[in-house]
Order: sequence, then C-alpha cells, then structure tokens
Amino acid sequence: MRSWIIFLGLLFTTFTQAQVITGRVTDLNNHPIELAVVIIQTNDSVYVNSTYTDSLGSFSVKAEISPFLLTVQHLLYETYQSTYDSLTIGNIQLNEKSQTLSEVSVTGERPLAKVVDGKITYSMPHLLKDKMAVSAYEAILELPGVREQSGKIQLAGTNGVTVIINGKTTNMGESQLENLLKNMPKERIQEAEIMYSAPPQYHVRGAVINLVLNNGTSETPKLQGQVNALYNQGHYANYQSGATLVYNAPKYSTDLMYSFGYHRERTGEDILSHHLFDGKTYEIEQFDRGHTRLPVHTIRLGNDWFLNDKNKLSFAYTSEIQQWTHPFTSSVGTYSDSENRKKSDKPIQMHNLALDYASGFGLNVGIDFTAYINLTTQYYQEKKAGKEDAFNAKSQQDIRRLSVYADQNHKLGKGWMLNYGTKFSFASDKSSQVYHSLRKHDWSISNSYSKLDEYVYDLYTGFSKSFSDNLSVNASLTGEYYKHKEIDYWSLFPMMEITYRAHPSHILQLSVSSDKTYPSYWEMQNTVSYLNGYTEIQGNPDLRPSRLYSAQLNYILKNKYIFTLYANYIDNNFNQLPYQSSERLVLIYKTLNFDYSSKLGLNVMIPFKAGSVLDSRLTLNGYYDKMKCDNYHDISFNKDNLAFYAELNNTFNISSKPTIKAEVSGSYITRNIQGQ
Repeated sequence: MRSWIIFLGLLFTTFTQAQVITGRVTDLNNHPIELAVVIIQTNDSVYVNSTYTDSLGSFSVKAEISPFLLTVQHLLYETYQSTYDSLTIGNIQLNEKSQTLSEVSVTGERPLAKVVDGKITYSMPHLLKDKMAVSAYEAILELPGVREQSGKIQLAGTNGVTVIINGKTTNMGESQLENLLKNMPKERIQEAEIMYSAPPQYHVRGAVINLVLNNGTSETPKLQGQVNALYNQGHYANYQSGATLVYNAPKYSTDLMYSFGYHRERTGEDILSHHLFDGKTYEIEQFDRGHTRLPVHTIRLGNDWFLNDKNKLSFAYTSEIQQWTHPFTSSVGTYSDSENRKKSDKPIQMHNLALDYASGFGLNVGIDFTAYINLTTQYYQEKKAGKEDAFNAKSQQDIRRLSVYADQNHKLGKGWMLNYGTKFSFASDKSSQVYHSLRKHDWSISNSYSKLDEYVYDLYTGFSKSFSDNLSVNASLTGEYYKHKEIDYWSLFPMMEITYRAHPSHILQLSVSSDKTYPSYWEMQNTVSYLNGYTEIQGNPDLRPSRLYSAQLNYILKNKYIFTLYANYIDNNFNQLPYQSSERLVLIYKTLNFDYSSKLGLNVMIPFKAGSVLDSRLTLNGYYDKMKCDNYHDISFNKDNLAFYAELNNTFNISSKPTIKAEVSGSYITRNIQGQ
C-alpha cells in the first residue's frame, strides 16, 4: 500500500506539456475559409508547428510556447499575422486580395495523409469532400486500408483495430460503440488518426483509429444544429432519423445527439450435413429462415469545460435503449421442424458515463462506467412427428464495468518525453438461464446461474524521443495483472514505434506491439442455446485468453501511396466453428482455443483521380495464412494457404449543381482459410 501511495504522489508532480491552440478562420462575411495554412512561431520567427483549417474554417495545433506568433496564409486572401498569449484564438477574418490573376490557373493536390507524432493523420473534411459517407462509421470505412468484414471494422495488416473517440477508450461493448458511430454525423469528425502500435496512455494495445471531434470554444456563443434521415431498402425497409446540436461558448462546448432507428433484418441459413454417427452416415438438410425487428434509441451528451488555458474537464453520457426486440426463426428439414421466437421482457438498456480531467502539468485522470441489462424469453417449439417438444427459457444478463485511470507525462528537454500511468478495471456479470418445460421432457438440467467478476490492473512506463526532424522513437512497457474466477495471469506488453523521414515524400514507420485478448462473457458461460432441433450453441467456461504479436512496416510515398508489410501471430487464438458431434446427432457451435494462427502479407493502397469526375482507391493485399489445432474436439488440423484480396472503390461526380454522386465498389478474394 505504501508503494502505491508513493506512486500516486508522483503522478501529481508538475511539469509542462504541449498545449493545443484553437481558432477559426473566416472571410469578412463570416464564411469559413478551408485549407488556410496556420503557422505557429516564436516571437523571433522560429518555426514551432503548423496546420490547416477544415471545411468549417476551424483549426487546432499543438504548441509549447506563450506568447507566440500566429500567421494565416491562403492563396486568395491577404496574409494575417499577430501575437497571442492565449490558447483560444477565436475568430480570425481575412481580407480578399485586391489583385487577381486572370488566365492563370494554379492546381495543387493536398496531401492525403500526414504523420504527426507517429500517427498517420487524415483531415476528414478533406478526405470525405467527394464521398457519399453520411455517418462516422461510414467515414471510418473511407480511411485507406480500412474495410468492413463480417460486420466488423478491419485495418489491413493488423490482428484487429479499436476505435476510440477523442483519445479515450470506452467500456461500451462493440455493438453499442458501432451503433453510436452509425448515428453520429460525419461532420462531427475533424481528424482521424491511425496508430498501428498505440502508446499506453491510450489504454488500448495494438492498432487504433482515433476520431478527433471538432468540439471547441468560441469567443461569442454559437449554436449549430443538424437534422438527418436515412432510408435503406434491403429485403425490408430500414429507417433512421436524428438530430445533433453543438453549442460553443468562450469557456465550454456542449454537444447533444439523439437518434431513432427502426431496423428489420431477414436471416437465412442452409445446412447440408453428412453426419457420421455410430458407424452410419446421416444425410441431414435444414433450411432456416428468420427475421428480426428492433427499434433503437441512441442518446449522447458531451461537455467540455475549459477551466483556463491549461485545464479541461470533459464529461460524456451515452445511452442505447432497445425498446423491444422480436427475433423469429423457422427451421424446416429432414431432421427438425421447429419455431424459435424471442422477445425482450423489458427494454434492453446500455448506459455509459465518462469523466476526464486534463491538467496543464501533464496529468490526466478519468473514470468510465457502463451498465448493461438484458432480459429476454425464448419460446421454442419442435413440431416434427415423433419429436414434439416445447419449452420457454428466461435469460438474464446484468453487466457492470468500471475503469479508473491516471496518466502523467514529463518533458525532459532535448526531445525526450517520459510518460507513465496506471489503470484499474472491474467488471461484474450476473447471468442466468432458466428453462420451463411445456411438455413431458424435463429441461431443468440445462438451467444455469453464474456470477463472473473480472479484475485488471495495468501499470506502464514509456518514453518518446525526437532525435532530429527526421527520426523519432516511441517505446513503452506495460505490466498487467488479470484475475477471473480462480485464474490469474501476469503479463508484460512491450511496444515500439519508429518513424523515419528520409524525405518529405518518403516516410518509413516500423510498429511492433503485443496484446492479450479475452473471450466475451457470453462465450465463457456454461450454457446451451438451441437454434433448431439439430443446431445448438454451447458456452465454454474453460476458454483461455489469446496472446497477440504484431509488426508492421509502413512506407508512405508522397503522402498518398501507402505500402504495408506485416506479420501477425496469435497464440491460443479462440474461434467458433460448427462441429458434428460424434456422440449424438447434433451440430455444435462452441468457441475453442486453437494452438496458433499466423499471417504474413503485403498491403498496397493506391488512390487515383480522373479530373473532377472520378475519385478512386485501389487496395491490394496478398498474404500467407496458417492455422493449427491439435485438439479440436476429437480431431486435429494444420492448414495453410496463400490468398489475395483486391478492392476498388470509385466515386463518380455526376453533377455539381445540383450535387449528384454515385459510388461503385467491388472486391475479390481467392480461396482462404475460413472460421477466423
């Protein structure tokens, strides 16, 4: 306990950290000016940092000096220059140049990506300027190297990627975060930062996409609003509508978002199984068809209070409420004729609260809490002659997650930065599944009750060093203690990132990281769920976490062409695959640990344009894949494969007045190992 007190005391040691200068650039009619260059210098004109304005005319740039000289330049406006000692600049108005050049056209192409502090950074207003993305989720998919696979966001060359907002992780589940992003307007995003090896102060390991929202202050109070609606026609029609309000004042900013979506989805699966049981092969055919209806309310309230130029307090509340849900599946075939219905007994709710304080002396502390409640009832009926059966199953899941963190960084001089910190996380999952037989068969043997408590303690230290304008290094070591039930793990996670600028048009970046992935709560429950008379899902309380190792070498050519050589290795990786039981006629879905999986590949991203009509991006990915398991139920396998993936995204500008665009995308993949 004494050592912890000493450590926490060290966190409050005062040093200076880099501050962020914010402002807005407009013309004399208060129209925003995009792509204006903002330069920060010392009073004796020594360069410090620079940036450019977004589509709203806003800018933010890091600097460590006060007072400072600020210069704004634009091709069509007179240069502005003034000295400031406040981080909040407010509104800067530029005068149009009195002389214009006739018969002279200057055409330039803005860099697609830039590397800032080891992060590959994209200006989202610029990236999305000619795109049809509507939400933050769709905006992420426009980032080079990012695609959606099996409903999840994937970053080429990584074992997986985590999306965070304003540099903060969240205790929300993947589905809740995905829903928030799908309801957040793309206009809220100022920048997107891709990190293949995130520094430990982000409290997430491995690859990260950080969305920087355009919250900021304003010298005069300003209220902005946006209303959006979305209609999507698949087999069923889906609707979504919402509104966003942003209020900026000299000392604080507030954003409020509400969205309602009505989602209806059709599902289907055909099972053709040659099942060997008791020395005989059974030909089983099952055809599942289903649908689900789901109304969802999403609410987000965010507040930033700037106590002064160096201290900020942030608060965010996010809620997702599924008013009711009615999934239905009918299965017809040679083995089973069943109906499977579910309904929510109460609204399914998720509530998340996050509070963060950033000081002027390098200290950052915060707390994040999430509550999730799900009460559902399953109504199952088997109508096959000779197999008639029926039951109700009441399921309950109550999850609480709490995280507390503290981070400190010190600028030591000569380009050295020291950082260290800690995080404590606690999660509690109370779940039950109780069966009520409606016929003679007794289902009570399948009843389950569980209470899982999970504790995670993290402690890290690291440094960053700029050896010159061309070479920078970021490295850290994180120690973690994990406890779940009677099992505990001690782990060390090293991380390193090296960025080398051989030339402004040639950037090399090496990223090396390690991580550990834990199974979801529902996968570790000792429960059985029945999909039809032949298929069931089994939990596995004996699942072990996976250990991940990842390395990427990025070459960024002319700030637009990106080449990524990568290698990934996962020890004890867990997967869920169907298995034909050797003990009875049943198809089992159960998550199991494999020995390992590995992947080695090269990803190439090439953007190109054809005038102002066509904006395209070609992605090529070739890789060698291997997966091994010596104890998959009662069999073993060792599979490897060479695979190639290609994707071409095209945006056609059909008309500028009115604005009419069309998107055409296509992808191709060769034979690949399935089930990952």
